[in-house]
Amino acid sequence: MSHNLSRITVLLRERSEDIISQWMVRVRSAPKIARARELTDEDLRDYTPKLLDDLIDSLAQSAQPDTPAGASGPEIGSSEAAKVHVSHRIAEGYTLAEELRELGVLRSVIVDLCAQEGVVLGGEEAQLVHSALDEVMITAAVEYEQASSADLRRDVALHELLIAVLGHDLRNPLSAIRFATAALLKREDVTTAVARLAQRIAASNDRAVRMVEELLDLTRIRSHRGLPVEPEPVDLRAICQRVAEEFELAHPEHTIRFTAHGDGRGTWDPGRMGQLLSNLIGNAVDYSPPEEPVQVELRGHKNAVVIEVMNRGTPIPPELLPVLFDPFRRGEQSQRVVQRSKGLGLFIVKSIVDAHGGSIQVTSTLEEGTTFRVKLPRSS
Repeated sequence: MSHNLSRITVLLRERSEDIISQWMVRVRSAPKIARARELTDEDLRDYTPKLLDDLIDSLAQSAQPDTPAGASGPEIGSSEAAKVHVSHRIAEGYTLAEELRELGVLRSVIVDLCAQEGVVLGGEEAQLVHSALDEVMITAAVEYEQASSADLRRDVALHELLIAVLGHDLRNPLSAIRFATAALLKREDVTTAVARLAQRIAASNDRAVRMVEELLDLTRIRSHRGLPVEPEPVDLRAICQRVAEEFELAHPEHTIRFTAHGDGRGTWDPGRMGQLLSNLIGNAVDYSPPEEPVQVELRGHKNAVVIEVMNRGTPIPPELLPVLFDPFRRGEQSQRVVQRSKGLGLFIVKSIVDAHGGSIQVTSTLEEGTTFRVKLPRSS
């Protein structure tokens, strides 16, 4: 075995440049290694000659007379050349599949060369050659996994930074605007025109605060793969009543009718439940004519509570219903369809429902209006 392995080693060393040249030709023509065709010859070669040298050295050591049968030389996969080669490929934008296919081409060139030169590559010799190349492939997979983990850690750090910026650096000035406008509106010497401007500033500030909260929630959802909630015993009937009254005060031109049947108690995050109701009622108010009341109904069942929010107005286009809860979806505007900008509100509603193990459905027709139906298990 050692004598034949020595012949293989000598052949590979003598023809190493031919191997690299043939490898480059095959890699560039491989349809599933598209990135290789964008590299210069120098970038494509990079550490491949050194990688091949390490492979040959590993086989040469295995061919030594005092090497036990079946034993391999130094693990080529752990060589610095293998790691640097993979690092370069990652930097060049290779996918793991492209890198593994590239190494597979190197294997094919070596096998074909041995066949052409009549050097038998079988038995334990073949096992040693293939094992060495398999080690390089394992190194490639490990390096890609580590690079992906590093990217993920950077993404998480960026998300945390975004939360910090939104949560502190933006909330503070928005709070200052809110307090300033509230103080201005309380002054007795404020003219009607100034009061009207202050009210517009306050309303715009409230919208900005909601946008910040929604962006915060989006970041939390992306970071934690779901919206974090803190369930506790609450009464949804009281939350629905409070949110409905708040909207009537903020939108006196609209009527919010709330009815409740059965027990509304359960275990949910009270803050998130208020946010869910606020987003659904706010959406109904936005797309409901002032003369048409928004209906909010709560029904308590044995193991769940159902909340329905219904409004009449322009129905949601059927093609928009399947993606209604996706973030930043916008419906098309036509002669009969009012543009509906969904932003993040309904996406967050769906995330809140999912976090509590519930479900949400929507129906929308011109005859029956638009109804959002949320079903929440009493114990989330």
